[in-house]
Amino acid sequence: NFGSSETANLIYLFAAGLGGDWQKFGIRLAALFVYVAGLVFATLIAKRFEKGDIRYPAILVDLAACLVLAQIPADVDPVLALYPMFFAMAVQWLAFTSASGFSSATVFSTNNTRQLVTGLTEYFYSHEKSHVLRAKFFAGTLICFHSGVVCGYLCLQRWHIHSIYAAIPLLGIAALCTGIDRAKEHHARTGHGELNVNAT
Repeated sequence: NFGSSETANLIYLFAAGLGGDWQKFGIRLAALFVYVAGLVFATLIAKRFEKGDIRYPAILVDLAACLVLAQIPADVDPVLALYPMFFAMAVQWLAFTSASGFSSATVFSTNNTRQLVTGLTEYFYSHEKSHVLRAKFFAGTLICFHSGVVCGYLCLQRWHIHSIYAAIPLLGIAALCTGIDRAKEHHARTGHGELNVNAT
């Protein structure tokens, strides 16, 4: 079960309803409402921040989700246990929608795989350098994504439910990278970036 996979959740929701399993149907329906609540929260809170930049609030929501998930007993229904993740992933998806001019999802790798393959195909066909940058960007995205999968698996084997705490240092790295990115954006807006380029 993936907290970011609302498509699968909806499929299982309808399957449970058609199969007459009303308990599973209710759990899946509530998961949909939690996911929608995350989207509504992210959309509304974005209006209170400059240029709708809610990356820091999203990281705080992720942190809160980690802390809540660590307290949920192992015998709870897996979908029910993922409610904090459904909310956090919805917020994260709206907060981190692009990087370096590319549309990139942090919550799953299907589109990123497509972008890598089409970028490489375009490059081998046309030999345009812009496609190399695209392929490198999405290759890096996929490497980071699946490094997280490996890290998550190893932590889960060692610490079980409490392995979620291993995500907290990664959230610190995300906050640091967000700060660096915002500083670059600020310098670009105020002209400091242009002065540095001219100076070199």
